[in-house]
Amino acid sequence: MMKRVGPWILAGTVLALASAGLAAEKPLASAALARALEEEVSGEIAFRYTNLISGYDRVQASEGWHDAAETIRRELVRLGYSDAAIEGWPSDGTRRYYTYRSVIGWRAKKGELWMLSPTRERLCDYEEVPLTLVKHSGPGRVETELVDVGSGVGQEAYRGKDVKGKIVLATGATSEVMRQAVVERGAAGVLTYYAPDTRPGYPNMIRYTALWPTWEERDKLGFAFNVSKNQGATLKRLLEEGQKVVLKAEVEAEFYKTDIEALTASFPGAVEPDKEILLVAHLCHPTPSANDNASGSGGLLEMARALRRMVGSGAVEPPRRTIRFLWVPEFNGLVPYIQAHLERTRNTLAAVNCDMIGEDLHKTGGVLNIFRTPDSMPTFLNDVVADFAALAESRGLLSLNGSRHPFVWRSVPYGGGSDHVVFNDGALRVPSVMLNRGDIFHHTSLDTMDKVDATELRRASFLALGSVYYLASAGDREALDMARLIVRNGFGRFTADLFDGFNALHAAASLDELHAAYKQALNIIAHSGRRERASVLSTLAFTGDQAVEKEIAALNSPLESAMLSFPKEAAAIYRSRCARLGGAPRPLAVTEAERLLTRRVPLRSEDFVCPLQTDFLVEKLGPGVLGELKLRGNAAYEALNLVDGKRTLHDIFLGVSAQFGPVDPAQVESFFAVLEKAGLVRLRKI
Repeated sequence: MMKRVGPWILAGTVLALASAGLAAEKPLASAALARALEEEVSGEIAFRYTNLISGYDRVQASEGWHDAAETIRRELVRLGYSDAAIEGWPSDGTRRYYTYRSVIGWRAKKGELWMLSPTRERLCDYEEVPLTLVKHSGPGRVETELVDVGSGVGQEAYRGKDVKGKIVLATGATSEVMRQAVVERGAAGVLTYYAPDTRPGYPNMIRYTALWPTWEERDKLGFAFNVSKNQGATLKRLLEEGQKVVLKAEVEAEFYKTDIEALTASFPGAVEPDKEILLVAHLCHPTPSANDNASGSGGLLEMARALRRMVGSGAVEPPRRTIRFLWVPEFNGLVPYIQAHLERTRNTLAAVNCDMIGEDLHKTGGVLNIFRTPDSMPTFLNDVVADFAALAESRGLLSLNGSRHPFVWRSVPYGGGSDHVVFNDGALRVPSVMLNRGDIFHHTSLDTMDKVDATELRRASFLALGSVYYLASAGDREALDMARLIVRNGFGRFTADLFDGFNALHAAASLDELHAAYKQALNIIAHSGRRERASVLSTLAFTGDQAVEKEIAALNSPLESAMLSFPKEAAAIYRSRCARLGGAPRPLAVTEAERLLTRRVPLRSEDFVCPLQTDFLVEKLGPGVLGELKLRGNAAYEALNLVDGKRTLHDIFLGVSAQFGPVDPAQVESFFAVLEKAGLVRLRKI
C-alpha cells in the first residue's frame, strides 16, 4: 500500500492557496468579453467558409493552394483587413529553409486507371476523385500486368517476383514502395491501398499519400494511384486465384519550380503593436480535406470576421497588442515565413494552432484536445486556453444547423504533428498550443463536409478567439489573474507528477530498482516544480508594474514550500522500502557516464532555427547517420529545445529523463555529437 503524503504538507498548501484567493474558480474573461464572443462568433458562417475552402485542391505549393488563399484574402479585404497579403518564397524540392526541405511544384491534368482483364472496370479517375492520384505522381502511359508485392517494402516482398515494366500492388507507404519497386527494380508504377485491418469498417476509404521528391529525383518516378480497400482486396483476390490482371494507366502530370506561400492579416494593437498574439491554421491538403484542415482555416476566417465586428460595434475595446492571422502550408510554408519574419515571430507572445476544429464527434469520434506546450516551454498559455474552453462549455453554445451534442474537451500533454511544433522550438520560444480533434477519416477521401459540425466550429472559434483577444488585451490585473489560475492548476499537475514518482518507488522489486526509482522521483519533483514556477512567472510578460511583479512572484511560495517538503517524503518512502527489501539506503551519486555530460554545454548555431529535420542530417552526413541517432521523437525534440547556452548536457539529460523516463546518457551525448558534426551545434567544454 502506498504511503500517504504527509497531511501537514497538503493541508498547509491548501490553506496557502485559499489565503491567496485561489480556491474558487472563476472565468478569466469579463462578462462583456464573454457576451461579445457568444453574440458574434458564428458556427454557420464558419461552416460556410469551411465548405468554400474544401472545394479547392490545396496541395502544398500548387495553384489550388494559391487560389484558396486568394479567396480568403479577398474576403479579409472585404472585412476591412487592408494588410491581407499572400507572400511567397522559392520552392523546388531541393532548396532548404533552415533544415526544412522545400516542396516541389506539381500539377496533374489527367489520371485514369482501368482494369482491362479479367474484366473491364475503371478503377481510378483523378477528375472524379482527386485523391486517387498520388500527389507528386510522375507521368506515364502503359498497359501491363499487376503484381502483388504485399507491403512492397523489404527484400522479402520482391523475392521471386519480376516487377520490371509492371504495376505493383502494395499496402506499404507509397513513397517507399515507389523507391523500392520503381526506382530500384524498374516497375512502371505503383498501386497502394489500406490493409484490411487498418481503419476497419470503411471499405471505400481511399488514403491520402504523397511522394515529396527532390528536384533531382523528379524524372526517376513512375506513376502512382491509391485505390479503396475494397478495390485493393478484390485485385489481390484475383491474383491469388491465379488470374492475370491487366491494367491500363494514363497519367499526365508535371513538376515545376514554384513558390511556397503564406497568407497573413493583422488587427493592429492600440498600445503595443510590435507585440503579437497569433492564430494559425494550415490551409493545405487535397480536396476535400474538410476537417483537415478546411475547418481550421474556415474557423480562422470566422474569427477574423468576428473580431472586427466585436471591436467595430464597441462590444470590446481594441486590443493592446496586435492579433495576427496566418494561413500556411503545414510546416513547409510556416518555416519560410518564419525565416522571412524572424524578428516578428520572436515578438509573438503566444500562438494558437487550429488544426481540425470542426468534427462532429458522434460521426468521427473526435474529442477536442488542447495539446499543451512541451515542458521546455512553461507558459501561461495552457491554462488560459483551457479556461476559455471551460467558459465555452458553460455557455452551452449551439449553432442553428449544428449538432446538439455536449461540448467534450480535454487538456492533454504535448503532442506533435502540426505547426505548433515549430513555434515551441527552443530557438524561437513562442508558446503554442494545438486545438485538434483527430478522427478516423483523417487523411482519407472520407474527410468530407458531412462530418463537419457548425456547433463544434462555433465552440472552438469562441475559445480560440477569446483566448487570443484576452492575451492581446491583458494588463496588470489580467497578469495577476492568470498567475493565480496557474498556481491553482499547476499544483495539481505537480502533485500528479509527484505521485507517479512515488508509485515507482512502491513498485520497485529490488534494491537496484528502488535506488533508480528514488533518483528518478527526485528528478521529477525538481523538474515539475521548476516548470510550474516558471509558468507562473511567464505572466510577467503582461505587466511592467514592480508591485504586481512582486505579487506574482510571491504566489509561487506554496509551490516552493512543496518543492522543499516532497523530497523529504520521497526519502522517507525510500528508507521504508529499503528496509522492506532487506537493504540499506545508498547515497545518490552521478555515474561516470553522467559526469561526462556535466562538462559540456551545447550552443545552437545562429542559423539553426526551427525543429530538426533528420533528412538534413542524411544530406549532410549520409544515410548511416540515422543509425547513430538513438534519441528519437519527442525526447530528441525536447533535448534540442532545452539548449539555451547555459544548460549542460547533463541538465538536458535530466530534463528529458524527467519527462519520458530515464534515458541512457550515451544517447544524449551521441545525439549532440551528430548535431555538432552537421554544424548545427557547438559543444563548449567547461
